[in-house]
Amino acid sequence: ITEANVSVSTDKDNYIAIQWAPPISVSESPYFYQYEIWRTLGTPSSDNIPSLVVSIPDSEINHFWDRNVGSGTTFYYSVAVVDVVGRRKYSEFIIGFSNQ
Repeated sequence: ITEANVSVSTDKDNYIAIQWAPPISVSESPYFYQYEIWRTLGTPSSDNIPSLVVSIPDSEINHFWDRNVGSGTTFYYSVAVVDVVGRRKYSEFIIGFSNQ
């Protein structure tokens, strides 16, 4: 599996939009299991451990609106592509924030 190409919004009010271009192999792969959206308050480190926001078991879905962010909040997001045996390929963590 390969990683998704991810973009994260910085211009929405009270939510952060995460979109990704699925790897080409996902739509044709019998091994795709789900996407996972991960987030952290800062760049991932021992102090900023990412948490799972949502699992999306549909390879046709390529976006998610994180409405649990409040206003003026900054998070870092990664989209993981997961195969049927549990292997994950994470995208880079990308900063996103909601407007105040």
